[in-house]
Amino acid sequence: MKDTSNHGFGSATKLRFKKSIWVLFVFLVLIVMIIPSIIIMFFGAGTASVHFNELFTASKQNQASSRFNSNQIANNTSSQKSPLDIGWISGNSINIQHLADYHNLKVVSPELAAIDNQFNLQVISAPSLTNTIRQQGKRIWTRVIIGRDTYTNVHTFLTNSKKIQEVIVKIIQSAKSNHWDGVNVDIENVSSEDRNAFSQFVKTLSDGLNKSSVILSIDLPPETIGSNNKGTPFDHELLGRYCNYIIFMGYDQHWSTDPIPGPITSLSWLKENLQEYLQTGIPAEKLILGLPAYTRIWEQNHQDHVVKNPAEPLQYVEKLVAQNHRNFSWDSTLGEYFISYTAQNVQYKIWLPTAKSFNLYLDLIPQLHLAGSAVWDLNQMNSAYWNEIF
Repeated sequence: MKDTSNHGFGSATKLRFKKSIWVLFVFLVLIVMIIPSIIIMFFGAGTASVHFNELFTASKQNQASSRFNSNQIANNTSSQKSPLDIGWISGNSINIQHLADYHNLKVVSPELAAIDNQFNLQVISAPSLTNTIRQQGKRIWTRVIIGRDTYTNVHTFLTNSKKIQEVIVKIIQSAKSNHWDGVNVDIENVSSEDRNAFSQFVKTLSDGLNKSSVILSIDLPPETIGSNNKGTPFDHELLGRYCNYIIFMGYDQHWSTDPIPGPITSLSWLKENLQEYLQTGIPAEKLILGLPAYTRIWEQNHQDHVVKNPAEPLQYVEKLVAQNHRNFSWDSTLGEYFISYTAQNVQYKIWLPTAKSFNLYLDLIPQLHLAGSAVWDLNQMNSAYWNEIF
C-alpha cells in the first residue's frame, strides 16, 4: 500500500502553480495586444502611414535622381506600365508649340542631323526647338539621316572608315552639347554586301553613346517574310544587341512604285513581320512598332494600270470619303476599310486604316510584349486624331 499522507498538499501546490502560469500568460498577451493599440490611440494611425509615405517618397526620389545608363533603360522597358509612344517630325512644318496637345506622346524625333554628300555630319543646333519640346514634357531623340539615301551612296559611306569615325564622334559630341535624350538612326538603303559594315557602324556608335547615357534607336524596314534574316542587309541579332531600341517601319507594304494597288499597312502583314523580327534575334522589349499616318489613293486607268497614287494623311482621306458619300467595307483580316469606285473613267482604290484599325494594330504591343509604338509622322496626324487613337 502506497503512502498518501502528503498527496493533498502536493496537488494543491501544483494547482496554484498552474494558475500562476496561466495568469502570467494572459498578462503577457494583454500587454502585447493592448500596448500597440494605446500607442496608435494617442499618437494616431497617421504616424505609421507617414513613415511609409516618407520611405515611398524617398524611394521615388532615389529613382529619379539615379541615372540609369541606356542599356538599363532598355532592359527595364518590359516592366513599364505604359508603352513608349514616339512621334517623328519631318521637316519644320509642324507647330511644336502644340506638342503638349498630343496626349501620351512621350518622345519626339525631329530631323536635326544629316550626313551630306561629302559624308560630313551637318547638325541643326536649335536650342529654342529642343527647349520647347522638353518644356512640354517630351523627350528628344534626334533623327540622323543620310542626305542622299541611295544604295551606292550608303555603300561609299560605310566603306569609308575615316568618315564613319568622324560622323560618330560628331554625333556623340552633338548629343552631349545639345542635350539629346536619344539618337534615332534612319539609314535604310543598305545593301546585303554592307551588312557587316552597317552592324559595325551601329556598334561603334552605340558604345560611344552608351558612355553618355544617350539612347540609340534605329529604324529598320520590313524584310521578305520567311527570309529568316539570311542574306539580308540588317543583322537582327547583332543590331538587337547593340541598340536600345529597334523601330520596325510597319508601312509601305505596297510602295509608290508598286504596279499593283494595295494597303500601306495591314494587321496580318504587321503581325507576320513582327514575329519574323522576334524570331530572328530582336528582343521584344526592344522592338517598337512603327505605323503610318497616311495612306494612298490609288488611281487606275481602264487597263488597270496605276497612273497615280498620292500619299495623303488619314484624316484627310476619311473626310474626302465621307464628303463624297462613298461606300466602304471592313476587311477583318487587314484590319481596315476598303473603298473602290469609278469617277470620270478612273478607278479609285483606297485601303483606309482608321482609329478602329490602330486599336487593333496597337493591341499587338501587349500581345507580343513589345516596347511601344511610333508614328510617321506628326506632320500628317494632328493632335485630335492622335488623341482619338492614343
